[in-house]
Formats: sequence, structure tokens, C-alpha cells
Amino acid sequence: MKLLHYVESGQGEPLILLHSGGMCGEEWKPQMAPLARQFRVIAPDQPGHGQSPMRAERLTIGDIGRAVLELMDGLDLPRAHLVGSSMGGAVALWLAVHHPARVARLVLYRVSYRKNEDTHAGTREMADPAYWKSVGLDAWLSRIHFAQGGPEAWKAVIGRVSDALDPATSDHAHTLDTLRALNCPTLIVVGDRDPLVPLEHALAMFQAIPDAGLWVMPHASHVTASNTWRADAFAQEIARFLARR
Repeated sequence: MKLLHYVESGQGEPLILLHSGGMCGEEWKPQMAPLARQFRVIAPDQPGHGQSPMRAERLTIGDIGRAVLELMDGLDLPRAHLVGSSMGGAVALWLAVHHPARVARLVLYRVSYRKNEDTHAGTREMADPAYWKSVGLDAWLSRIHFAQGGPEAWKAVIGRVSDALDPATSDHAHTLDTLRALNCPTLIVVGDRDPLVPLEHALAMFQAIPDAGLWVMPHASHVTASNTWRADAFAQEIARFLARR
């Protein structure tokens, strides 16, 4: 199976950045340079996103996690820090739960430990092409996902994300008892107005994970501006957490 497409920069401890659903590794462009001053930063396109091919008919969090493990093996990385955004956070959490020896430190950014019908409603909304057209990102999505099958392929990509996180079938379905068994230092990052990750979910994760920190971004929904005016602060906080002794 072909390894995931990825970009990398810098030297030091390996740091893998896992993008959100419907995006690609380009999501991390604002953070690549500052984080590469301290780490070997690797930003893959997850299966069925960007320039990485689909691996199966249906996208699942576990399949993405296994693809990340294959990439780590191909790069000869026994362990790495993981930073996951939204769906990428679900993948990072899956890896920490099922392959804890491979995860040094973990950042869970705008992701809960499971989906329910209420939080999945927002994910379903983002599976509607009209949503992305309304915020002016449809042309960008068309460009980054062109390799998936042409200019309209992005519509299938966002649909697969909603399917992968459907609470009725998703393997992103952990319990607080599972979180209590995590043995890696973890930073939870959430907006205080995120309908997809209610603050009480983030607090429950913070209280369950033995070695956890919590950063609540004020006046932030699921879109936290980490790629615009919050970009510098985001990179600084991630680097500070990963370097903490």
C-alpha cells in the first residue's frame, strides 16, 4: 500500500500533524515553520484527502490510524508526538488508545472522545457543499482535493468524513474509563463556544486523562482562527507543551 503523501520540515523529535476532516496537510501551513525550529514536523494528507488515495470503500478512524502507523514505519519512527485537529484528533486519540507505545505526547485539538447525535449534527452540516460555498472555501477545497477525482471530488471527501464520525457506526467511540488508562502527557485544546466539542466534554476529558492540560480559547467556536490571527499563539502553546519536562 502506498504511503500517505506528506510534507516535512525541521529536525529534532518527530512531530506528526493530523489535519481535520475535509482538509489536508496544508491546514498546518501557518504552524510548520515555527514548529520546525524545534521539531521534525511531518504533515500527511490522510487517506482520501489531498494527494493521498482512499484505502477502502469507507473511511474509518482506525484505517486512518493504521495508515499513519505505516507512514511512521516507513520513516523509521518508533514514536512521535501527535497533534490532531478535529477528525485528525480522533485519529490521534485512536493511536494513543490502541498503540500507546508509538505516542510520545498528544494534543487533542477541537475533538471530543466520542460523537453523539447532537455533536454529529454539526458534522453533517459540514458535509453539505453549500456550507463551504457559503464561507467561500469551495474553490480551495476543489484545488486541494483535485487528485481525488477532479474539481468536484471535494464533495465526496466531505461526505466520507461525516460517515466516518457517524455515532451509530464510528470507531471514534471511547469511554472516560479508556481515557483514564492513557499514559502520555496530553493537551486538550477547545473553543469555549464549539458546538461539536461542548465545553463539558473537554472538561470531562481533562479530568479523566491522568496527565492532561486544558487550553480553552475564548470566544471561539469550532473555527478557532488557528490559521489566521491565533496562528502564532497556537504554535507557541503547542511547542511549549511538547517541550515541557
